[in-house]
Amino acid sequence: MIVDILQLANEAQRKKEINPEVINATVGMYFNEEGCVGGMPSVFQGFKTLNENQVLPYPASDGGEPFKSNVISWVLGSYEDKLRKSLYIAASATPGGSGAIAGTFAIYANPGDYVFVSDIRWQYDRYAASKKLKLFEHNTFIDGHFDLDSFESRLEKLCKIQKQVIIVVNDPCHNPTGYTLSMDEWKEMLIIFNKFKENDIVFMYDLAYLEFTDEKDARLKISYLDVLAPHVLTIITFSGSKTFGIYGLRMGAAIALSKDETKIKNFRNAFIEEARGSWSATPKAAIELLNYFSDKKNQLAFFLDLENMKASVQLRSKMFKTQASEIGLETHPFKSGFYTIVLAKDPEEAFKKLLDHQIYTIPMAGGIRIALCSLPLKEIDGLAHRIQKIINE
Repeated sequence: MIVDILQLANEAQRKKEINPEVINATVGMYFNEEGCVGGMPSVFQGFKTLNENQVLPYPASDGGEPFKSNVISWVLGSYEDKLRKSLYIAASATPGGSGAIAGTFAIYANPGDYVFVSDIRWQYDRYAASKKLKLFEHNTFIDGHFDLDSFESRLEKLCKIQKQVIIVVNDPCHNPTGYTLSMDEWKEMLIIFNKFKENDIVFMYDLAYLEFTDEKDARLKISYLDVLAPHVLTIITFSGSKTFGIYGLRMGAAIALSKDETKIKNFRNAFIEEARGSWSATPKAAIELLNYFSDKKNQLAFFLDLENMKASVQLRSKMFKTQASEIGLETHPFKSGFYTIVLAKDPEEAFKKLLDHQIYTIPMAGGIRIALCSLPLKEIDGLAHRIQKIINE
């Protein structure tokens, strides 16, 4: 069952304004303990420093040179120099991470092609359907870990069917489960990519929740991308909308990395053409806000806000997971992030039962997604027990 998450979230918000007892656990936006969206005062202050010329005009379709340089530096962090020594790198602005996903599907697949995805996933289905693409699934988990055997065996089958294959990996803080690949799992995945040298692999690395991982070094995995062989094109889909809590401003980027220079030249041209023929340009304010926070003198307040926001989300997650575990309410493996999945034999039925009790969730494969990022602690406390009771009625 695929629902319109944003429409459902707006409905839940309207109901909550009438009845504060409504639980709105639908959408991946951070609300603070007082119920206000954002959680980053530094970002709103930064936005207010922008002048008319930084907000109103059209930007370049790819974001312009300062933005492209800044977003590459932001995402690659301290590993930028290392990666530039062996990889060609380019970037294009997109309307949120969603724009980067849609653009990648449009450019690197033909109608009727398959896209390689996990069986538990965010709604990539919508992007695939709009381009007349099909999904080819692998199993996500086995015994509480990522199922690398299924990943490799299913990819092998697809690579025999199709020359060019888009592989979608959402990590860290996988939406919708909150799982994060271990370093061993990550390294093994890169080894698997390198095995399929007869194919053109487009590795779509969806790291929308990069800044919200509990890993000590959020960018360590990115530093290993230089082990990939020339037949692999990595496209990082970056969500500045999530990073900066500016969900409606639609800040995003597609960042391409490859040892094959031709692949990067083609990426530059293709994304400009896709932008001009689809969304025209990313909002100018989003472009300039990323440029503003790329200046180190503007970063201290932001990173303090980010740490507070991460700590808040982790505290909420810990409360829910602890209480769920105490009563035997099962979830998929969880490490960190905005969401968790409560397992349910019939997700649609569980979703409808909870809706009858004014608890808004999202039905997903195998269960219902709870957006812990949007719920204050007072609403999370006891929620696991309520959910268990309702779905077992």
